Amino acid sequence: MPFDRLDTAAVARSLSQIAEQPEDVVDAFFERREEVEVAPEGDPGSLRVWREEGFAVRLVRDGRTWLASRDAVEPKAFAESLRQVARAFSAATYPEPALEVAPPEPVTAPELLDFPGALSRAVRAHHVGFPLRVAVRRHRRWIQVVGPRLIGEAERETFYSLTAESSWGRYGALLPRLDGGAAEEVAAAVVALFRTRQAQPPAPVRGAAVLGPAAVAVLLHEAVAHALEADTLAQGGNPEAAVGVAMAAACLDVLDDPAAAPAGVRRSTDDEGASVVRRWLLRGGVVEQPLADALWARTSPVLLPGAGRRGTRHLPPGPRSSHLEVLAGETAPDDLLAGAEEGLYFTEASRGRLDPLSGEFVLHLPHGRRFRRGGLHEAVGPCALRGRVSDLLTRVTAVGNASRPAGAGWCAKGGQKLPVWATAPALRLEGVEVTP
Repeated sequence: MPFDRLDTAAVARSLSQIAEQPEDVVDAFFERREEVEVAPEGDPGSLRVWREEGFAVRLVRDGRTWLASRDAVEPKAFAESLRQVARAFSAATYPEPALEVAPPEPVTAPELLDFPGALSRAVRAHHVGFPLRVAVRRHRRWIQVVGPRLIGEAERETFYSLTAESSWGRYGALLPRLDGGAAEEVAAAVVALFRTRQAQPPAPVRGAAVLGPAAVAVLLHEAVAHALEADTLAQGGNPEAAVGVAMAAACLDVLDDPAAAPAGVRRSTDDEGASVVRRWLLRGGVVEQPLADALWARTSPVLLPGAGRRGTRHLPPGPRSSHLEVLAGETAPDDLLAGAEEGLYFTEASRGRLDPLSGEFVLHLPHGRRFRRGGLHEAVGPCALRGRVSDLLTRVTAVGNASRPAGAGWCAKGGQKLPVWATAPALRLEGVEVTP
């Protein structure tokens, strides 16, 4: 860990110098980032590397936040940041604790170099072949949070992002690891895009829709997690008023549990140093515990901290989900497609959008299949599932009996780009609107 040598006790003593009032929130957030990608075509076998590190000092007093961030970990810069957030005269002096950090390790990433070839072989195993431009990147992040009285556990994250582009479409994914399973997952997705490239969007319809786990991950991240973040709830009133509201069908149970995320992105503390919580967002379709960071938790005894996340040290943390877990139900895959009426089945969702004020929700779907009497039939092209969240989630009528990891993708709320993860089963919804 780059911050193993950091004198966290000295940092805590320094922070205590500006915590003048009992209700002050003061912390230091140390961060190192590294991104590695395979060099573009024409320079095979080499890697490109981006690295940065720095810290931020935050003071929250009487509902106002002051933040000072730097792009280096140096004692003088730390003392300057203390002065800046304390709003002291420039002549004021603050201690300069030792801020020794470990040097970066040499970069090796054989999994990045091997993955394009593994993906190509996985695509050919589907008995198709087509030009595909692949970009794959490894993301690493190390953080250390220090407060005057609390020193959080050092955390480390490693994951991968991928885009695969062709003349008929683009596929993007976040992956916790690059292995044979990841190659097959991506291959299946890009082959599905290839085989549905000439499919026409369905006519506007209101009926049954079955969403595969990957599509469910995007749906519930936007329609449940974002909807139940304390700052989003506050736009419509008091966040704690949401507790006890029947938001979804009784068969839907949704948690946020960063400690149960895939190994490379699993967390025991959040970006404020607080212990994460296995948080029931919905239990039996009823709101039980909205997502809150330390500041929102201080506004109400109902809200619990542990969901503070920050996309960058240059912005303050906010309440965000990390890893959604949807409990599996009792419905077998074939039974999700049963019934005399025709419906639509979607394995993937490209993106979703929630208007927090109106509650209107749109889920964009790159392709799908029609189903009748338990069988999948002709393909359909790009379309969108639309509705109000308050109505849409009550239309879940069946939950699949098998859950699987399904990264929900990048989330860019408030300008803070963060990876979000999920474990989900398939869902069946009745009477939903699908439009081209």
